[in-house]
Amino acid sequence: MGRRQKRSNNGITLIALVITIIVLLILAGTSIAMLTGSNGILTQAQRAKELTEISSEEEYINLLIVEYQMNNNTYGEELKEVVFNTVEDTTSIYDAETGTTYANGWYYLQPKDVDDYELKNSYIIDYETGEFVRFDEEKHRVVTNELLCIKDGLVYSADPKNMTNSNSWGDAILNNFNEGDENSGWSENALMFDGIDDGIEVKDNSDYSQGITLEMYFTLKGKGTSNVVQILMMKRSTLEDGFFMFLGNAGNDIEYYDYGRIYIDIGGGANKRLKTDTIVQENVPIYITYTYDPSKEDEKGILYINGIKTQTTNLGDIESLLDTPENTPIQIGSDIEETANSGGDALNRKYPFYGEIYASRVYNRPLTEQEVKYNYDMTTKNTN
Repeated sequence: MGRRQKRSNNGITLIALVITIIVLLILAGTSIAMLTGSNGILTQAQRAKELTEISSEEEYINLLIVEYQMNNNTYGEELKEVVFNTVEDTTSIYDAETGTTYANGWYYLQPKDVDDYELKNSYIIDYETGEFVRFDEEKHRVVTNELLCIKDGLVYSADPKNMTNSNSWGDAILNNFNEGDENSGWSENALMFDGIDDGIEVKDNSDYSQGITLEMYFTLKGKGTSNVVQILMMKRSTLEDGFFMFLGNAGNDIEYYDYGRIYIDIGGGANKRLKTDTIVQENVPIYITYTYDPSKEDEKGILYINGIKTQTTNLGDIESLLDTPENTPIQIGSDIEETANSGGDALNRKYPFYGEIYASRVYNRPLTEQEVKYNYDMTTKNTN
């Protein structure tokens, strides 16, 4: 009997111990949840601390605004709108939730911009009106063209990634870009051409006597409505002047042009035209750079595909390039001038491009191989 009682007491002791451990674990779990959960004590304390910091920071921002009103002192980076055809280094901030662009008149204040106060957050401030907004990484996007390309010799640059809305075009003229059409207009990183009637004109009276560089980063989506060619970019008044970069787009009855092949004229005319070895595939992004240096004895023209030198030529005529009449615009995506001069209907625009353009540039000098590679690296990194 004694032994049985002893075993029974041991069994009760072990059960009690297990139950005690379970209870302690439950209590510990509950305590941890109360401390660290989304509504836990520690989390609530952290939120209270952050709100206190923000309130204190906003008081500091108000003091900076008062200081501006007294002494005209501003802190932070001055914001300016990034537009289609700008060579100036500019920065703006885009609010993806509201579609608001903070640009002219606003400043971007970051913790590094003040040394008398330890800021935890960044702010967008209008010192004139006293308005300010706390920068939120989830909805605000800093838009800048500072590092996208070489500036020396740049005639125009279109970097859609650095546009804040469909109105960020500077003095460029948009033809038939339709808001709400997913194949026509501007997206967050592309100019979209519908292959029907879209086109852009950019004013230009640049001197190309030292040579030229054409750059285009794009994706071809299909043939569109053209049965001959698709224009990437051009500047010419006749077939014998200016420059012309296009894709062959042969229809059923036309065999002269190969569909998707890149052709480039410097100085106009088929006898000066480079028929490249590159055929662009649909829905595959491609970066084309073409430089022309009239001072060279050989390899005046160099074609780069995706930053890599692929083909050279001596075809081209600098004198014919320079014969382009004053005020002849650079055109992107279609031949607006020929359509107008021939009395054509805008719905039947000449040689429309069908696809997306991520960057388009013209220089009034030939870029070096290192500069071509730099532009390719920076543009693709910032666009993708």
